[in-house]
Parts: sequence; structure tokens; C-alpha cells
Amino acid sequence: MERKIDTAIMQRLQTASLSQLLIQHSPVFIKTYGPGGTASASFRGTTASHTLVLWNGLQLNSPSLGEVDFSMIPVFFTDEVSLQWGSKTSANSGGLGGVVNIANKQKFNEGLILDVKQTYGSFNTWGSYLTLGYSAKNVIAKVKAYRNSSDNDFTYTNIATIPHQVMQQKNADFIDYGVMPEVQVRMKNSLLTVVSWNQWSHRNYPQIMPNAFNNVKEFTDNDFSRNFISYKYYWNSGRVEVKSAYFHERQNYFLESYTSNGNPVSQMNTLNKSDVFRQLADLQQDLFKSWKLYAKIQWDSENVTSTDYDNDKTHGRVSLQDAERKTRNIISFYAAVDGKIYDDLDLRLTLRNDIVDEKSAGFFPTATLVYRMPFVKGLSFNAGYSHNYRNPTLNDLYWNPGGNENLKGEDGKTVDFDINYLYENVNFNLDFRTGLYYSKVNDWIQWVPTNYRYWMPRNVSEVLARGLEAHIKMNYRYALWTFSLSGNYVYSHTTDESEYAQQYDADGKQLIYIPKYHANAFAEVRWKTWNLNYTFEFTGERKTSMNDDDFFAYQLPAYMLHHVSLGKQLNKFRLEFRINNLLNTDYQTILWRAMPGHSYEIYLEFKL
Repeated sequence: MERKIDTAIMQRLQTASLSQLLIQHSPVFIKTYGPGGTASASFRGTTASHTLVLWNGLQLNSPSLGEVDFSMIPVFFTDEVSLQWGSKTSANSGGLGGVVNIANKQKFNEGLILDVKQTYGSFNTWGSYLTLGYSAKNVIAKVKAYRNSSDNDFTYTNIATIPHQVMQQKNADFIDYGVMPEVQVRMKNSLLTVVSWNQWSHRNYPQIMPNAFNNVKEFTDNDFSRNFISYKYYWNSGRVEVKSAYFHERQNYFLESYTSNGNPVSQMNTLNKSDVFRQLADLQQDLFKSWKLYAKIQWDSENVTSTDYDNDKTHGRVSLQDAERKTRNIISFYAAVDGKIYDDLDLRLTLRNDIVDEKSAGFFPTATLVYRMPFVKGLSFNAGYSHNYRNPTLNDLYWNPGGNENLKGEDGKTVDFDINYLYENVNFNLDFRTGLYYSKVNDWIQWVPTNYRYWMPRNVSEVLARGLEAHIKMNYRYALWTFSLSGNYVYSHTTDESEYAQQYDADGKQLIYIPKYHANAFAEVRWKTWNLNYTFEFTGERKTSMNDDDFFAYQLPAYMLHHVSLGKQLNKFRLEFRINNLLNTDYQTILWRAMPGHSYEIYLEFKL
């Protein structure tokens, strides 16, 4: 199934990261290490590597980790965000939980483009954002640039000390900046698009609560360049798109700890580089009556050079000159047909096959039925079956020590059932959706301990994920007033049912860091040029260990967060004041990781 994030909400959160947008306005659970830290997604009770992220149809998941850090994606660099799950994920492999689509959309003939945003907030947090360009009848050229930084030195209560102490977070500052030039040229029956997404960051990592007094230096330097060129050609009954992309990423991770006398105790200094080439051709063709054909062929070449693949881990000065280089080539074929069986009944069938390093991964079909009630306008029912898989990451295969080159791909099957109701009139709109899902993943890849004091990935798990999702969105207009309300509720029950889990008494238990319950809500009141917003987040309890006898088997308690903001439009200027974590809630999203209490932010925008 599929849902698009409201564009008005995206405009309001332009200076936020994609992780913040999804936490507050989607059913996706985001596991975050806090400001400046990694943020990964859990879609429908699965792990971060089961959430596929596509940028203009191109996969962003790291070939080494298999994940995407959502804190490194500024909403400012996107124009559209949508979510897909179940049978809607069939066009690409890997999205066993779901797919997050981000895209760049432009409008022609808009004239001069100038948009300047500036934010300042608690902990000396600064954000500067600029969009500059020109939109003519057939040509668009613009550039986006931003810089975001913070000392991130908030105070928190360290509950790992006895007695508990109020401390200030140290070594937590970060800086991110990036630039994205875009060009689009429209011709008679075609469209040419070129986009280059370039970003750099330096992030220091604070110590967890039990190690707050240790002398440790830890940071990551990360930079990437994602580039693509696309050519679309249209005719009366269809279109074809050819796209070529090159993604380059480089990451340096450094960790050094010292004794109280200043002598180094341990050091880790690793360097990783990836170069990914993606080429695809995508066809859409009308067949007869309401039926359409979709077809896609794609070739991906993934190349990773890493000191983490070496037999002898590098210490001190690092270099990629002699590091191990691993490659993988994937050719993908995809076809789909959809149309009406009867007036109120639609059918969609898809089939996918991937060839990984000259070996077929198998055929993966999906089927979706949509029935619209003829006597209740706006009411529809969806039922779907999907079959998908995920390749092991290059780290799973080649990490040293522990990589396992004999791993099989994960095989997932999902059944969905959704009810949708849409009501619209002049002053009131209602969009309500709810659904159930049941998913089974065989050969789930899990890192497990060995007898050699290191961990190794194995196909040991059979995981069941089942749950319920609900979404509501309402808008009401009265005179000069506008009232909006939206929200999401998710129940996810994900358990390991494998023989390995039974050996360790972990079968039937909720997987770690996946809450059974989470929800969010957003309310807005507008009057003339004023707006008042309220955002609510709820995250249920989470386990941090599958072994209840483990000394460190903690249960992170549930928490609720409240955020408010007040804004005013002044001609071409917009001013807004925001308070995050209004009630100063003390909580943890990751065990022993401090999270900020209440904070404020001032937002100023000038837009032609």
C-alpha cells in the first residue's frame, strides 16, 4: 500500500531531518541516538536493513551496512516523501518491511526562485538554508545549500551513577553542510533532468552514561556525492525513462580511549569507501481499456573498499591504498500489469527476478486486489500478497573477523488487508485508513556469538511480524479559521520463532528495540496569517536484550513527548517559535544514551 506525506507538513519541517519528519508524521518507528547521532528505521516490526530508501527511484541503502542514516537526509533537499509497504514494494528487492521514497519535483514557469531560511535554537544550534534559481517555460536551474551545526551540550540526569547526577553532555558537537544543484530541460515530448546531491559532516560522539567520566575521543567524518541524469520520452499511450547514476561515499570512524594519566588504552581508526553505479530503463505502456503494462530493467554495480575487511585491522594512520575491495553486480528484471476486472474491482500482478553475480535469486510475485464499495462513496478494501527478498550486505559477507560468505538471502512473504475511507466536501475532509498485516521472513540474517570471541552472521532465524496500523487525517474550514488533525497508531508484534531462538528461550519474544506500540498526532489551528501547532509522540516499552537472565537485560520504559509552535506570516517573511519536549520528559531511545529535555528554536524565512 502507499501513502504520501502531506506537502504542507514537509514545508513546515524544511529545516528538520527526515528522521524527525517520520517520527512525528508517519507509522515508521525511528531508532535514534539523539541529535547528531545515527537514526535508523523499523518499518512494520523489521530492522533498519529491511527498510529500503529510494531517491528518485534509486536505492540509497549502503552496500556495506544495508541501512540508511535518516538523520543525514535533510527534508530541505526533498520535495516529496511517500511510504510503500506490502505488495507496493515489489519493484525493488530489499524492502521486506517497507519503502521510503524521496523525490525532487519541480514546477516550470515560476520565475525567480529565492528562499532563505535561518534557525537558531538551544545548545547553540544554528541552521542556514538557501534556495536560488530560475524557473522558465521550459528550463529550470536552481541550487540548494545548507549548513547545520550544534554544540549539543544539553544537561541530563545520569541514571547510571549512584546517586544520580545532573551532568552536561560533552564531545557531542556536530556540523553538517551540503549543496544540491538541479537542472531540468523540457522539450517537445521529453524531459531531461540532472541532479547532484553533495554532503559533508563531522560528528563527535558522547559517551554513554556508565562511561561518562572516561576520557574518550570518538568521531565520524562522512562525505558523499550522489548524482544522476534522467531522460524521459512521452507518447500518447505511454512513456519510457532511462536513468544513469553514480554514488560515492567515504567514511572515517575514529575511537581512542585514555587512562586518567592521559595514556592511550585502545584505538580504532577505520576508513570505508563505496562507489555504486546504477543504470535503469523504465517503461509504462497503456494496453487496452484500463489495463497498463510496467516494465523495468536495472543494472547495479556495488564496490566497497574497507579497512574493516582486512585480516589485520589498521591502527593509527589509515589508508585505503592497500585495503580490501569487494564488488557485487546485480541485474534486475521487473514487470507488472494492472487494470479493472470489473467496474469496482482492480487487480495488479507483478513478477521480479534478480541475477546476483551471475546467479539467479529466484522469481518473486505479488498480487493486489482493490474493491471500491459502489453504494458507499469513498470506501474501499485492499488485499495483497507479496514475496520479496534481501541480499546479505557486503559487511555480512566480508567483515573481518566474522564475515560469512555462505549466507543466503532473506526470503519474506507478506499478506495485507486494508480498509480506506475518504470523505470530501467544501469545508470538511476526512481520510481514514486501517489495516492488518502478517509477514514471515525465512533465513533472517542474525549476528550470533561464536567460540572464538567474535560474532558471525548466520541464517538462523525465522521471524514473524504481524500487526495493525491506523491513520487519520481531517481538515475543517470555518470562516477565517482552519483546523487540521492527523495521527498514526501502530501495533507491531515481531518474534523470532527459529530453533536457535528456542535454544536460548527467546522464541515468541518481541525483538529488541522494536516497540509493540507507537503513535503520533499533529494538530494545527490557523487564523488569517497566524498558526498554532501541537505535535505528540508516543513510544512503547522496548527490550534491549532477548535474554531475561542477562545482567544488562533492561526494559526501556514508554515515553510521551509534546512539542508546540506559534507562527506568523508577514508578507514575504515568516516567523515561528518552537518548543520541543515541552514537559521536559526524561527518556531514552537507546540504552544509556542521553536525550535532550525541553529546548526552543526560532525560525525565520524570506521567500519570493
